[in-house]
Amino acid sequence: MKRNILLTILVLLTTLPTKAQSQCIVTHYDEFSGMAQWYVTQIVQDHQGMMWFATWNGLNRYDGYEFQCFKSRPGDGIDIPSDRIRDMILADDGNLLCQIEGRVFLFDVKGCRYQPLAREKELSLIKYFDRKHQQEVAHYDEPYLHTDRYGVEWKICNDGQLFTRQSKSGNWMPYKPNIALGQKVKYSTTDRGGNVWLISSYGAYRLIFKKKPYQMLPQEKSAQIRCFYVDSRQRYWITSKDDATIRLYARDNTLLGYLGKDGLLHHNYTSFGSPIYCMLQDSKGVFWLGSKPNGLFRLTEQKDGSFGIEHFNHTKEQSSLSFDHVVFMKEDPRGRLWIGTFDGGLNCVEHPHEKALHFTHKANGLKVPQDACLRIRHIHITKDGKMLVATTTGLLVADVNTTNVKAIKWHHHTKNAHRSSSLSNNATMFVAEDNHQQLYICTESGGVNKILSEDILSDELKFRHFDTSTGMPSDVALSAYVEGNSLYIVSNNQIICLATNDQNNNLSAKYDSYLWNDHLRFSDATSLLLPDGRRIFGLQDGAFVIAPSDMRKSRFTPPIALTGISIQNRPTDYAVNAIDTLTLTASERNITITFAALDYSDDGDIHYAFRLRGGSDQWNNIGTNHSATFLDLRPDTYVLEVRSTNSEGVWSDNIRQLVIIVKPTFWETAWAKVLYTLLVALTVWGILRTQRHIRRLKRQQNELHEAYLALLNAKENEKPKTTTEKKQPAMKPEDEAFMKRAMTFIEQHLGDADINIGDMAEATATSRSGLNRKMKSLLGVTPLDFIREARIRKACQMLKNGASVNDAAYSCGFSDPKYFGKCFKAEMGMTPTEYKVKNSAT
Repeated sequence: MKRNILLTILVLLTTLPTKAQSQCIVTHYDEFSGMAQWYVTQIVQDHQGMMWFATWNGLNRYDGYEFQCFKSRPGDGIDIPSDRIRDMILADDGNLLCQIEGRVFLFDVKGCRYQPLAREKELSLIKYFDRKHQQEVAHYDEPYLHTDRYGVEWKICNDGQLFTRQSKSGNWMPYKPNIALGQKVKYSTTDRGGNVWLISSYGAYRLIFKKKPYQMLPQEKSAQIRCFYVDSRQRYWITSKDDATIRLYARDNTLLGYLGKDGLLHHNYTSFGSPIYCMLQDSKGVFWLGSKPNGLFRLTEQKDGSFGIEHFNHTKEQSSLSFDHVVFMKEDPRGRLWIGTFDGGLNCVEHPHEKALHFTHKANGLKVPQDACLRIRHIHITKDGKMLVATTTGLLVADVNTTNVKAIKWHHHTKNAHRSSSLSNNATMFVAEDNHQQLYICTESGGVNKILSEDILSDELKFRHFDTSTGMPSDVALSAYVEGNSLYIVSNNQIICLATNDQNNNLSAKYDSYLWNDHLRFSDATSLLLPDGRRIFGLQDGAFVIAPSDMRKSRFTPPIALTGISIQNRPTDYAVNAIDTLTLTASERNITITFAALDYSDDGDIHYAFRLRGGSDQWNNIGTNHSATFLDLRPDTYVLEVRSTNSEGVWSDNIRQLVIIVKPTFWETAWAKVLYTLLVALTVWGILRTQRHIRRLKRQQNELHEAYLALLNAKENEKPKTTTEKKQPAMKPEDEAFMKRAMTFIEQHLGDADINIGDMAEATATSRSGLNRKMKSLLGVTPLDFIREARIRKACQMLKNGASVNDAAYSCGFSDPKYFGKCFKAEMGMTPTEYKVKNSAT
């Protein structure tokens, strides 16, 4: 009898719970939170969604992140008796009416400044505040009743006590929140997100009401869950690693018992003896259990409910299991059993129901890549017989429809550093297939990869990556499951939802500590849908169940407010939420804009994205950061767009726009561009004109140079002088006189070997430097170069007339015939002898 009672109690304790728990999370605000003063007299939410706190040190605005204090300042033209705000209400126009020392002032929430009221209006409001105060005093001891969005009722007493009940007919139960409410608390307001705000003599309180949506699975010891499985009789199995237990539950969630290594179901806590990592019931009803490190078990259920157990492991026989770490199993359409081991690669049992099993693997004929893909984590087989194997060193793909497993061709896909569409990470964890036959590869630290290639048997697959760079909150994807048109990705501490019916597969939701109201760490166990419609998840220290309806996210759409603008690093202007257009002067090019999604349920989990249309249409995901800085903006008209999630991580249709007009400097205007064009045109014209002038000057120099050389040559041959003079370009009289003196000197001393530049300068009545400059400007050559050319010209004429080389050299002022020969060859391109032969008179 005593044994039966104990068994009944044990069964009750191990039956899955079915109800979620309601919670109230309290946050306290005072000067340590950023408020200007801890004595709060009233809290109001304006039409824009901002929270305003009336304190004894001015008006405090709260955007979910920080407080900003507004109060009267000297010189602002508003005569306010003090900063002690006794009470406050929201006016119909969205502004605030503040009672201060017996008077009432209007606070413009757009301009963030006080304004005086007409005396008649002020007197009427003073009477209103007096009546309001009298009513509050009369009802001070009455508790405030609140019904949250889950239908749970809450009673808040002014002495700080909190009570709750699940329905109106239920009993009030005391509730102990995470932070105790202070004495003399008073209800102030409920914001649009359903959060309750209380005031007290020592700050303010925010009450967030949540429901713990899941129920932990009772278990004897804390242990990592490795596997869930639903068999053909709608029973479900749960295996754990640390205590090596196998629990079997009936369809109605009643624990049937613990499977022992003797094959019996035990009502008391019993270990199987081997940690089971995977489980499978094949098409003939036989159960297969994969253990790490104890190999493979085959279980045959008997009529009395017990199980016959056979054990298979690695031996020296080549046909035995390749390795004893069995982590996954899958049956293909031909009834063959595929076994994935961690360090021994893939095994295939073609006849799994024979007494002695023959395992085919890489050591005896299976043509998988050698020394690769040994550590298998998951196996998936599509409806048309394509197998995908997730391993720590990439993805294996093959067609297993063939009868000969040794002839199967395997395709190995890995990360390619030179191909952006390759696999994002070699450490693959899981393969999921959605309702549209799209395949997704979960990776250990590279997010999720969607296969884009139509033929998955091709040698090179194309993937699309979903990771933190594309807006996912984590790159870790342990496993995944499909429900409807959504792919749910299980990460370390959260579940991420992607829309599979959306071409872009946008992130539609995430489920993290905000939903769980706890810090959970998931295990590698694949989530399972239980017979009662709930879903079970494995943790590092247990398991929990949750109804899909309890995973629905809030559809609350928070408005986005602009909370501050800083231009050129000047002090921040906080009265900016009402503006739609911001004009920057020509000297203002750097700007920082802060913003906030006004959802006060959990500001720490709100994510933001922005884009600057006119600069780039690409959305920039900035996580929980709520500011954007733009540097060196070019003159133009931009549209800044900001969007966000709500506090539960759901992206909202709440785009806030701000038009930013950047004025140009004069040098950036169209007139400046015209001026630039003119300057460029003038510069080009000046360059061309200068080039023409230089060419003309060079031509004149060459003509004059040739004319005077010809003149010297003519005189030597005693030809009429006028013939050459007519060809001389016109010169200034002083230049002509200079050249006559120079020519006279050269004619007289052309054959003189001792001639020097000093003698010529003296003859022309100039200095040595002046002689050089003058000759360069008129003829384009130095005096010595001109004399040398004249001598060579004379030598040429003498050689033509039959003179010897030595005579020509000495007659032309060269003291050394050899040096004359070098100079002649440098000028004429041939030796004097060659020239004489070529041009001798016949």
